[in-house]
Amino acid sequence: MYKMEEYEVLEYFDFLQSLADASAKITLNYFRQEVHFNNKNVNSNKLDPVTIADQKAEEVIRGLILKKYPEHSIIGEEFDTVEGDPNYRWFIDPIDGTKSFITGIPLWGTLIGLEVNGVPELGIIDLPSTKERYLGSSSLKRAIRVTDGIIENVVTSSEKNLTNLKFGYTSEEMFDDLRSRKILDKVNQEVGMTRTGGDCFFYSLLSSGYLDLIIENNLKPFDIVPIVPIVIGAGGRISNWEGESSYTDGNIIASCNDTVHNQILEIINSV
Repeated sequence: MYKMEEYEVLEYFDFLQSLADASAKITLNYFRQEVHFNNKNVNSNKLDPVTIADQKAEEVIRGLILKKYPEHSIIGEEFDTVEGDPNYRWFIDPIDGTKSFITGIPLWGTLIGLEVNGVPELGIIDLPSTKERYLGSSSLKRAIRVTDGIIENVVTSSEKNLTNLKFGYTSEEMFDDLRSRKILDKVNQEVGMTRTGGDCFFYSLLSSGYLDLIIENNLKPFDIVPIVPIVIGAGGRISNWEGESSYTDGNIIASCNDTVHNQILEIINSV
């Protein structure tokens, strides 16, 4: 199995931070301003907004990646896929939490991840509003938080008791079929506390020990690939609802440790 060397990881970490810096200059310029948005759900009354900030930020990120790694592939939320080397694929969500962004809620972020040989290898959650960013490496099993240039290692919580778990997910709209709603209801009955509305912000909280569990549905690969190395690097576990390291189904469990993860898989399998 491929393992990235530490010097490579650190070089990519620097590059990821440069991408986040460039993106944040754009997104913060539009945040809490009057921003026009379009609805990508043209055939539905449910709003799936996209703003010029999403598009401009992704354009800048793509341009910088292609300048440094012109042979790599790029998959982003707002534009068509750049087909390159299939062993090096970048995943970009320029504003994860656009609904929060357009309503002035600071729980949005930029997600950028690199998949190497089919494995989510490196990722960043950049939170411009809180001036925090989280980076992770699957190879090094390390995750860090960078705040005003200060670097700290982050680790998930050691909680193992379901009744003490702090559980989070973005919205009930994600659970749009009967089985997924039953799963959500059953998990809510078992855990100690539930919070909603976090988007990628919740994964940063999980990775730093404040949340213990996240379960979500109907995600896209660019929502998932960047967070995988951070959760793994912090000591957590992340999988689909079948317990597999496959992220194309759109359903995700991210947990603080194996004990919690296995208990949640049992609940899901019982529904």
